[in-house]
Amino acid sequence: MTAPYLSIKPLVPWKNLPRPLDWPVLFGRSAPLELEIGCGNGEVLIRRARAHPELNLVGLDHGWPSARRVLRRAALAGVDNVRMIQAGAWLALERLFKPASLSRADCFFPRPWPKPRQAGRRLLQRRFLRLLNSRLAPGGSLRLLTDYRPHAEWVLTQVPGSGFEASLKAVPPGLDSKYERKWQDQGVNEFYELELSKAEHLAWPQPREPELHYPSLQNFDPAKLAPFEEPGEIKVMLKDTLYDPARGRALLRMVVLEEDLEQAFYLEVLPEGDGHILRPAPGCGVLPSLGVQRALEVVARRLDGAG
Repeated sequence: MTAPYLSIKPLVPWKNLPRPLDWPVLFGRSAPLELEIGCGNGEVLIRRARAHPELNLVGLDHGWPSARRVLRRAALAGVDNVRMIQAGAWLALERLFKPASLSRADCFFPRPWPKPRQAGRRLLQRRFLRLLNSRLAPGGSLRLLTDYRPHAEWVLTQVPGSGFEASLKAVPPGLDSKYERKWQDQGVNEFYELELSKAEHLAWPQPREPELHYPSLQNFDPAKLAPFEEPGEIKVMLKDTLYDPARGRALLRMVVLEEDLEQAFYLEVLPEGDGHILRPAPGCGVLPSLGVQRALEVVARRLDGAG
């Protein structure tokens, strides 16, 4: 049986809160705010929380298993200065933090994507560094730790134009994290620490979250409920559909790609008046965006006799 998380309190329900988040309210106090990007099982995060009760610490990871482990460790340690965000790094930095609000960020053993064709999937590319720069306060910094020197050297190539100054050095084991112990077990006893210090402030605007318009379908045709991909600057994909002919309702599984945001969510078609309405399904946690609005418009055109 999976170990329970014990308390859900540190998990921030960010999809239901005004964005960017008001971190002093969420912590119940004002204090220096730090972020661990990709906090994994939370052991480093919780150790830092215990050692520095004067800090407000945020753990960030995309998956629920990591979030659950952080929640459990926080409860067992009895710390109250940790909050957990379950989200991707791009989304969180761009939408959940105000400019110049972070005093520090850490990123320990990020996936290096070592093959040349995978370089575009690496997190710490120049554009992401510019975003992170905008969210760090004056004097703020990012600490990267990796076992893979080519990755650290590649990040160095991304620093020009990011507003950071960088220093790279080899360091012995000392973090005592899951991945550091893994590499030590394989005979690795030298790691690479890259410190990026904020040298100038770069602006990065908060993304606009439009009020979504839900299209009306006057001639909904269930025969047109079929997967599709519509390319463009915003890519819209319908992956699967479910249709209930007795109730005249349909559920559509969507994926939308727009710039640095990828969302998977459900749209529903349901009767309204003499026609139907198309809207995001309640509870799917979609972020209002230009991509979601385009998905609504594209699906409405295809289902309302014009596709």
